[in-house]
Amino acid sequence: MKFSLIAVLVIALAIASESVSLVKREAPAELEKIAKYFQDLVDNLKNVEGPEMANKAKAYFEESKSQFQPMVEKLQEQLKPLSNIEEHIKPLAASVQAQVAPLSNIVQTQVLDMLKFMNEKTKAILPPK
Repeated sequence: MKFSLIAVLVIALAIASESVSLVKREAPAELEKIAKYFQDLVDNLKNVEGPEMANKAKAYFEESKSQFQPMVEKLQEQLKPLSNIEEHIKPLAASVQAQVAPLSNIVQTQVLDMLKFMNEKTKAILPPK
């Protein structure tokens, strides 16, 4: 029973680790593109003055939106495995909990019995009040 419990935990950790590593592999390149986008935005806003600033900002946002949208969709697609990881772990957690519950009840009973035994022995050793 201990080995099956350990095996279930190892499998759950392996699933979670693999899902996270899939996202980490391609995320840095996408994050660099996003950081460059915001840096370009700041640089452009520093160079523009007055009323033309709004027009240039709007044009820049429209241009960037068309470049930025595919990256956002790609990141969302990469994060989908993490959203359903809960579906994989919930049954495993329920199984582990079902296996551990009887053991915890046994341990609790044994601890209570031990405390009762110690209480009785302590009363027998101590002088009456």
